Amino acid sequence: MLHWTGGRKATGTFPANKRARDVVAELPQGNAVAAVLAITEALEAIRNVDALTLDERYDEIQVLDIAALAHTRALLREYLTTSRQKKMREGELWNSAYGYWSELATAYVECVQRYAEDSQGVRSFRLKVPVALARALRALRRQLQWSRIRYAAPSADLWMNLAGLYGFVGGSNVDEGVRIYPDETTTFKLEFLKAMVQSALSSENLQPSEQDIATQVVSHFAPLFVLSKTDAAGCTHWFDLRYPEAPARTTREPRPDGDVLYFGAGPAVEALEKTTAVLNATRELPPGLMLEGKSDPAFVRSILEHVQDDWSGKTQARQHERQKIKARVTVVPGFKGILRTLEFVVNDSLDFTGQPNAESWVVDDVSEGGYGAILPALAGDWVEVGSLVAVEGEVLRHWRVGVVRRVLGIEGDQQRVGVQLLGTHASLVRIRREEQRQADMGASQRVPLDFAILLSADAASQKEVEVIVRSGSFTQVDNVYMESGNQHIVLRPKAVVERNAACERVLFSVVKIEG
Repeated sequence: MLHWTGGRKATGTFPANKRARDVVAELPQGNAVAAVLAITEALEAIRNVDALTLDERYDEIQVLDIAALAHTRALLREYLTTSRQKKMREGELWNSAYGYWSELATAYVECVQRYAEDSQGVRSFRLKVPVALARALRALRRQLQWSRIRYAAPSADLWMNLAGLYGFVGGSNVDEGVRIYPDETTTFKLEFLKAMVQSALSSENLQPSEQDIATQVVSHFAPLFVLSKTDAAGCTHWFDLRYPEAPARTTREPRPDGDVLYFGAGPAVEALEKTTAVLNATRELPPGLMLEGKSDPAFVRSILEHVQDDWSGKTQARQHERQKIKARVTVVPGFKGILRTLEFVVNDSLDFTGQPNAESWVVDDVSEGGYGAILPALAGDWVEVGSLVAVEGEVLRHWRVGVVRRVLGIEGDQQRVGVQLLGTHASLVRIRREEQRQADMGASQRVPLDFAILLSADAASQKEVEVIVRSGSFTQVDNVYMESGNQHIVLRPKAVVERNAACERVLFSVVKIEG
């Protein structure tokens, strides 16, 4: 008998004259958020109706489930193409999608629980149990996916429900085919393994769109994954059905009284290596690798290489020794915010922390190359891999620019963030460029001055410098004239080191000092 619990408390009502088909008929067109919210409310309401038999309850749920499929795909596609800076819309998309998958998983889990509690009394439901189980596992995996693309820690209920469902299935029929949806057949083992390997995959340094491709890669290679009651070949992680929590690597010992399952990519590692080799040779996606969303071969190749390294157990060594020392730093996000902050420094103002976007972080992982910090949810709302930040450490007015390289959700709705620092010092400069063709003709045409960020304290004493400039203000045929304090420095562009939608980090050669 099942004894696990989970899910949100039902709050809605379900009028006797309005069943699932009526809800579906009234769904708004062209508004995926509103449609998913309406379906979620109907799922919540069904849980309050005691008059429904288990068969009737399941039938209502599955009608809503089928109706939501296209809308949830639309939510995911929009979320992956919407800037995280647009907080209101991002919140609508994430909350509606996560809330739906959480509610759908709970709905199917409760159907299985009711059957387990009285299998003789609801004997007619026996043939529907496999589909309910498979759909519950799928919904939990989608819930896990939405947690990870927002860099949030999965809930304890999610692990409990995964353990409870798979424990209920037992080992006898985990490989039996289940027609989970009209055009798709799966197995309990396959759905469970997809969730396990997806949860174990390192994704804290992947953008949401990159995580989506990685999730699809996991699903594609899932039939090759291994699952065992012992630490068999190919197993890299374990999950405890008795004490469910996030999967752990096999380098860590499980509890002696646990009910442990070992799993790993197994033969999928070699299969993925062959797929990557084909892509490298042809610069095209292999015919069997079907991916939704962004599927540019170069983009997909980097994700395949990341997954391959992760499954192979490869880790990237740190360049700098880190110290576990707590310190408080001031952080300002975004290119425009950094420019405003550095302008305060130039104007000798001490009131830069009064800016609405300035934040105070307590860091506990410090090195010459960066910071590690644990952020409460409010502070971490804008944080994602690739975010540009300015950091003022313990030395007043000594600012450095950094890039968020890793984001990992942990307990208590918090995030662990890793920031790589760029250069030794951040200072505000003004730049202008000269068209080389005009210079060759002896008729110099200069564009107006623009603000930029110099990533060093003294450009005049260096052969090369890095400068963060506004996107689109740099071309490889332009000389750049930079004003830094009283100095006028001529720079020649060499390469764009890194770019995002707002700015570019450009490497320049120092040509001459004019003043």
